[in-house]
Amino acid sequence: MPELRLNPITREWAVIATERSRRPHDFKKADETPAPKPDHAPTCPFCTGNEAMTPPEVEAFREPGAQPESPGWWVRAVPNKFPALAPEGVFQPQPVGVYLRAEGVGTHEVIIETPLHNHTPATMPAEQWREAVRMYQRRLQALCRDSRYKSLLLFRNEGRTAGASLEHPHAQLVALPFVPPVIQSLVDGIARYRAEHHKDPFEAILEQEHREGVRLVHTAPHYTAFVPYFARVPFEVWIVPHAPQAHFEQVGDSERDAFADTLQHVLQRIDAVLSQPPYNFMLFTAPVNTAAEVEFRWFLRIAPRLTIDAGFEIGTGVGINITAPEDSARYLRGEG
Repeated sequence: MPELRLNPITREWAVIATERSRRPHDFKKADETPAPKPDHAPTCPFCTGNEAMTPPEVEAFREPGAQPESPGWWVRAVPNKFPALAPEGVFQPQPVGVYLRAEGVGTHEVIIETPLHNHTPATMPAEQWREAVRMYQRRLQALCRDSRYKSLLLFRNEGRTAGASLEHPHAQLVALPFVPPVIQSLVDGIARYRAEHHKDPFEAILEQEHREGVRLVHTAPHYTAFVPYFARVPFEVWIVPHAPQAHFEQVGDSERDAFADTLQHVLQRIDAVLSQPPYNFMLFTAPVNTAAEVEFRWFLRIAPRLTIDAGFEIGTGVGINITAPEDSARYLRGEG
């Protein structure tokens, strides 16, 4: 019989359709064997040698003596050529009848994770991936110093069906002048849970996941990766730090590298089990430039794009997960 499972933080329900449970091979398509990619694509704006095809870089990790906008970099951050928001102006909502409008103030950057066109987070050398994550943190640190911004979202789209318009390895970072509903629901939910239970909900979740063990994917000294009890999509994974840290941008170097290693391991398992599926990951960090510090714990959510939201999901906001979280975790551990 199907189950309804509640996220104790956001109080969102998910349907776990256990009678329709799918195994990893049920998501694979026989005609989707990807062709090998070259390590350099002449027309790709993110490939080394094509630096003039992007807006001027805002930061790069470069070899000594290498000039900006030229080869010699190993991670590069640039403004998005087609940004969702623009950094000029001030966020001042004005009434328009019953509505509000404001200038689309914000920053939208692209972090090019490697010069090599054919790498992914799962296949690039560990040290290269650590450097990409180090750039994630540096750009978050830079943007949070702009007092106009209240929330930052680092995300990655892997594969066209996950929203990637270019296949060269890259992530995106958006700074917003407001706190979006998803982040606000986490802030509110953490405060509500603590008021009701006198405990950090992430601490309670980690305790139960370690006690039961059935949804664990990977454990490391500083992080736990698990399929949430209330997973909204098949093979969804959360990576949560053991320490109650609100801001990813404040994580120390060794803990940041340990996070990069944990994330890479999980993405390698997802690739191995699901044959390189499209996915999104989102790094949720606490709001910035607030009047008072909010209770939060940063974490990363990985959502493979194996199913399509239809009328029920869009109309209710309730996810239907056709693979039980316990089964997803077992497969990702290599026990299925």
